Amino acid sequence: MKVDTTQNESALVCAARDGDKEALHALLTRHWTWLKALVYSVVGDATDLDDVMQEVCLRVMTRIQTLREPECFSAWLAMVARREALKHLRQKGRRRMALEGDLPQPPTGRAEGPLEDLERKELCRRILDLAGALPPMYREVFMLAHAGELTYAQMAEVLDIPMTTMQIRLVRARRMIRDQLTRTGESKVQKR
Repeated sequence: MKVDTTQNESALVCAARDGDKEALHALLTRHWTWLKALVYSVVGDATDLDDVMQEVCLRVMTRIQTLREPECFSAWLAMVARREALKHLRQKGRRRMALEGDLPQPPTGRAEGPLEDLERKELCRRILDLAGALPPMYREVFMLAHAGELTYAQMAEVLDIPMTTMQIRLVRARRMIRDQLTRTGESKVQKR
């Protein structure tokens, strides 16, 4: 069956439950960015991210038929991803999460020099390190928000919390990171 990727999500879920691989691929593609951010917020290690994402995909492929309510796909997918990420952490015996890599950067519209680029990357690494030290409920919200794929309402649905709770957690996470940056003298975030 040829899948129309503009189909509504419930129709895609129903098709995927019936064994349509293209529908399943379309669903995973739609949710890939925020899903990756959620897994990253739990495992906290870029080197493990692809392995966990592969496990999430395998789990979704083998368990999609157990999803009774197609309209709850995003929340179900988030639960599957969280469980796989936590399972990975238990298997690795990790106690502390250390984040590596860069946050996605919006285009600036102007060319950066090598020094500016290096400073921006260092600041991103520092922010990720600080995000990794946040309590899990704040870290998840922060990473989902900065993945840039979901609205606040969708983030609240994925995390299975009220939207006001999600917004409060995001404000607190950003404040904790800003306070840490200010304390360490790294508050020179360039405005573009």
